[in-house]
Amino acid sequence: MVPDLLREFGVAPGPLLKTFGLSEDYFHNPDNLLPYELVARIVTASMRATGCAHFGLLIGQRGNVSTLGAPGFLIRNAPDVVTALNEAISNLDLHDRGAAPFIEVGDETTLFGYTIYHHGIEGTDQIGDIAVAIMWNIMRGLCGPEWQPLEVCFRHDVPDDLRAYRRFFQAPLRFNAPHNALIFSTSWLARPVQQADSLLHQHFLRHIQNMRRYSNQDFSEKAYQALLFLLGSQRCTLDELARHFAMHPRTLNRRLKDSGTSFRELYAEARHQTARQLLCDTRSSIDNIAALLGYSDVTAFNRAYARWEGVPPALWRRRSQTDEDRDTPDNRQSAPPREG
Repeated sequence: MVPDLLREFGVAPGPLLKTFGLSEDYFHNPDNLLPYELVARIVTASMRATGCAHFGLLIGQRGNVSTLGAPGFLIRNAPDVVTALNEAISNLDLHDRGAAPFIEVGDETTLFGYTIYHHGIEGTDQIGDIAVAIMWNIMRGLCGPEWQPLEVCFRHDVPDDLRAYRRFFQAPLRFNAPHNALIFSTSWLARPVQQADSLLHQHFLRHIQNMRRYSNQDFSEKAYQALLFLLGSQRCTLDELARHFAMHPRTLNRRLKDSGTSFRELYAEARHQTARQLLCDTRSSIDNIAALLGYSDVTAFNRAYARWEGVPPALWRRRSQTDEDRDTPDNRQSAPPREG
């Protein structure tokens, strides 16, 4: 996918990928995994080499369920859309360990989102664009061409040129949103998946069970990933995390202890890193961020953030924005027009 796109822009993929110790052949197998930070660096280098500010969006446009490897084939053959999305959430960690998909189901609308939990790396906005476009293609593949979101949400600021986004999504766009996400009518969840094969579904269930049996992912990493999802849905408790893993809370505590951590430590880290990302990537108010993270009031959030970073969140945000402005080569005098 990346090599083909580079070639279309007149950039030879071989030399660019070689700087990261990769060849084109590596991208031919969707089950080949890359560290999240490396993916972000490759996409950022590709964006610079091509001069295309929406390079990540172009990558995502070419992605679909098959891009996800075995989990993708599993959800493609699920009996209905809600089963497919839940299986995607449960199994994407086998393919992508840098982020956590999640779903929030309401009576009228459903949010299908993607939370990036690696922080402080360049290219996060591009990765978000990739994820949203792939999610859009997945929903089209599950529901058919008549599916359309009510809103397409991005955590990053509005780009200078919106034409590529409007042309692909053809739906209302919202930037500086709390999540990279698609919002659509809940009625779609009950739809049967088009052309699903129940025998293939069972085959890939067994295949994924075998993959998990030999997976070397640490349990604390899985728990942290699940906590980010629960934090976004404001259900971040020990009991909820235990329910996520279908185990007793005492068993969960024992597993976390064996991994060298605890629920309290992981919860604090999830809150800390999510707060940093929301303060950096969105314009949500301090009050809203405090509420999203489950604090009883903004004062409690201010105290917690000062313990983490040495200063309260409002001051940390101002300093962060000042540092970003100082590092920007083309420091614009006026902000681009807002959408959403």
